[in-house]
Amino acid sequence: METFAQRYKSLQLSSLNLIKSYTCMLLTEPSKYKVYGTGVFIQIQDHYFLISAAHVFDKYGEFFIPLSKDYEIIKPGGTVYNHNATNRDKDIIDIGVLKLDNQCVPHLLRSYNFLQADDLAINHIFQCEEYYTFLGYPSTTSKILYKTDIFDSTTFFHFTTPERNENYSTFNRNPAVNVVTSYNKKLSFLHKKNMFGTGPDLHGISGCGLWFTDPLDLSTGIIKPKLTAIMTDWPIKNRAITIGTRIDVITEIIRKYLGIDFPESKILRAK
Repeated sequence: METFAQRYKSLQLSSLNLIKSYTCMLLTEPSKYKVYGTGVFIQIQDHYFLISAAHVFDKYGEFFIPLSKDYEIIKPGGTVYNHNATNRDKDIIDIGVLKLDNQCVPHLLRSYNFLQADDLAINHIFQCEEYYTFLGYPSTTSKILYKTDIFDSTTFFHFTTPERNENYSTFNRNPAVNVVTSYNKKLSFLHKKNMFGTGPDLHGISGCGLWFTDPLDLSTGIIKPKLTAIMTDWPIKNRAITIGTRIDVITEIIRKYLGIDFPESKILRAK
């Protein structure tokens, strides 16, 4: 008989394809298909957004999104809010928001899904349990296959645990703004092989989502992961962690700077 832990892990794994449908690669250098970052699609009312890290959006205008395996691509357009910082290495927000224009949205909807407002876990209280996963596109797992013109890309789906709030000062982060989670490279889930092994370097996953799977969903069988944060940093000084920015920061940016009606966060407020 399966244990609770095994059943719960299966529930998390069952969300992989759904999460993948909300997530895209952000590519540069069309001839080489170089993965520069990852993005997540969100819809609020009749507005469509692409969310990523600000340091990824620093190259807005240079990156494009794949639409199909047949090398169909699109360069997204719209209104950009990119968090301003003189030093990205010290930018604890590091969030970029693109309000997509009406020209590119229909093309994106053919290949991707958009998260709805109730999929966003604002005011989320992080639990120090492995109830969280992130999914992105590491540069090292996305490449043109040797001696072919075939572009091969593998998502990386990792189980992770948030740090306790009292430890955040160690990382120079604020738990009201950020989330710090574990990265056990030597014990990572390799979904293409359906086994645990050594994971990749995380270059390229900046802008991916951190997802919460509620253990209570086991009783209903509902597969409904919630977006809690956008992951922005894999610190050079500590490769055993990843750092993200709470979804509350993104919804406050959308609410205040892009003028979209949305419930205010109870955890923070945009200045």
